Amino acid sequence: MSGRRIALDVSHGKLGRIGVSVCIWRLHEALGGLLGERLVPIASRLARPVVGARRTLGERMATLGRDLWWYQVGVTIAARRRGCDLVHLPAGLGPVGGGFAKVVTIHDVMPIRFPEMFRPWYRNYARLVTPRLARSARAVIAVSQTVKRDVVEWLGVPAERVTVVPNGVEPGYAPLRPDDPLAVDLRRRYDLPRDFVLAVGSIEPRKNLPRLLEALHLLRSRPGPNRDLTLVHAGPQGWRPDEVAAAVQALGLADAVRFLGYVPPEHLRGLYGLARVFAYPSLWEGFGIPLLEAMACGCPVVTSDVSSMPEVAGEAAVLVDPTSVEDIARGLAAVWNDDGLRCGLVAVGLARARQFTWPRAARETIAVYDAALA
Repeated sequence: MSGRRIALDVSHGKLGRIGVSVCIWRLHEALGGLLGERLVPIASRLARPVVGARRTLGERMATLGRDLWWYQVGVTIAARRRGCDLVHLPAGLGPVGGGFAKVVTIHDVMPIRFPEMFRPWYRNYARLVTPRLARSARAVIAVSQTVKRDVVEWLGVPAERVTVVPNGVEPGYAPLRPDDPLAVDLRRRYDLPRDFVLAVGSIEPRKNLPRLLEALHLLRSRPGPNRDLTLVHAGPQGWRPDEVAAAVQALGLADAVRFLGYVPPEHLRGLYGLARVFAYPSLWEGFGIPLLEAMACGCPVVTSDVSSMPEVAGEAAVLVDPTSVEDIARGLAAVWNDDGLRCGLVAVGLARARQFTWPRAARETIAVYDAALA
């Protein structure tokens, strides 16, 4: 790829330090270290809303219109003006036409596969645009084997054009030292109990929080060491958060659940370090970045036995059926009550997390560029 210039669309990275946005910025940094001036970051000049910002309907519609222009027209214009040979669309958004060489990263196809879990406008956009975008790309990067299978089956892309490049974990995520002042600060700031189950992610249907709450209620209602189980949730409100609030009230868990809202990464690292168990019983994931974060911080994991979650966690988690309240409760109780199991999961998880780095992702991404430009 000597001398070839790669445009990397980093527009989505302006959304904040969460989810895909973090992945884009970390990949940008790692690619820049390897490609130097051959990597050309491009982005819409339009201001983006910060995480958690409330906007009027008019503001949301204006942003949507500008985004449509950028991703369907502006991104190609910017790449051509900068003399680039290829554009990489790491957010899975971009022009559906085939007039410019492109590589697209697909993080999941859930809006197409499970439309009931998403807002109507988002699932309709994904249904109309994502298959055409993926099929018009010279190469598709899937963040997991699960996503690769879905890209082939649901988007109609030939398997030989899809390469799996797993995400990395942020370098700041590491076990919390016993003398770290962050521990004291977080316990005071968020009024944390001594031991707690941690859940991380936006509040939306696919995160399966109502069943996690039911499992918590089930364990607390039984005699034994689980009667004082407390759940701490970190993450912004997404779609249909009222369903979760209603479940808390219906189950009588108001004193057993803490919703912290959006938590900055430096605090999230500490929460993983303080938690006794990390619970991630999502119904479906394309990857599951919080799994890596928890493992890198030495927090034992309970997660779902479907989609990418077993693929990412490996042997470093207790797997449960996310559709079974009883099985979620079983997994939580097993890790909560068994010191030996927890220690084993922590050790395996730390080793597992070290396999997922952004420099590795960057090297594998460059190999995809080489193949696309050959």
